[in-house]
Amino acid sequence: MYDLNGKAALVTGAGGRHGIGRAIANAVAARIGLLLLAGVIAGLIAAACIGGSAPANTISAGFAHTCGIRTDGSVDCWGGDKYGQSRAPDGKFRAVSAGFAHTCGIRTDGSVDCWGNNGHGQSRVPGGEFRAVSAGFVHTCGIRTDGSVDCWGDDEGGQTRAPDGEFRAVSAGDFHTCGVRTDGSVDCWGDYGYGQTWWEPDGAFRAVSAGDFHTCGVRTDGSVDCWDGGFIRRAPDGEFRAVSAGGFHTCGVRTDGSVDCWGDDEDGQTRAPGGKFHAVSAGNTHTCGGRTDGSVDCWGSDEYGQSRAPGGKFQ
Repeated sequence: MYDLNGKAALVTGAGGRHGIGRAIANAVAARIGLLLLAGVIAGLIAAACIGGSAPANTISAGFAHTCGIRTDGSVDCWGGDKYGQSRAPDGKFRAVSAGFAHTCGIRTDGSVDCWGNNGHGQSRVPGGEFRAVSAGFVHTCGIRTDGSVDCWGDDEGGQTRAPDGEFRAVSAGDFHTCGVRTDGSVDCWGDYGYGQTWWEPDGAFRAVSAGDFHTCGVRTDGSVDCWDGGFIRRAPDGEFRAVSAGGFHTCGVRTDGSVDCWGDDEDGQTRAPGGKFHAVSAGNTHTCGGRTDGSVDCWGSDEYGQSRAPGGKFQ
């Protein structure tokens, strides 16, 4: 069992998927009533440019840990490490994604490597080359070089049953997954109990991010649209170039490089600092962003050291 300060439990022994379902149901009830979500997150940026491939995720905030790719291609992680999710392997990577208690990255040869918890097969990577990867709660999804989406791990909500077709971006959330197809449309699958998969808006998007119980995307005109069961307030006006949906908050990078966050701020996770950023990633109750000078800045909860970003340069 994985327990973070009594907020969430990941059951990896007897009980399996049903145990997870009960744990999440209890966590949701507590958060709605008391705003004490223990949710899970792999809410990271999964941006897709309509004219090309999705840019790599080089900074990613998970539940209680964060990972980033340094300028030499190595992965550096900090924060919670009970299952080894912060013990990145050696070698060079071009993308990284931090989930609940596991992390996955794409090496420079296109292969995917995952480390940390594997109680439901979320770190058991299939062979082959990938151009994008996203680690969720206890599942992971990636885009292969032919544009198809392949998912592995727990499938309690149908979150690993990816539809056919070509995608430019994919984002694994709690018990749902969303992707941007090559025509710019958004397709989501998995749990729909909070409207996170069945209220996909029409139109073309260039980015999508699946959070715990909500999903957000950046339209081709730069506006942000979010859909859920009414827990996350409407996105602010203006143009964005990236968005990341977390636990009960969301953050985005505006076209001028500033970061704007909205939603729950119990731990200061929406109090973005000033300055210019090229990337942002919303975790459970913390947020991290990559500044244009190569440094990483984090804000929000630091209970497990997840906001204590190391010095040095990152991609």
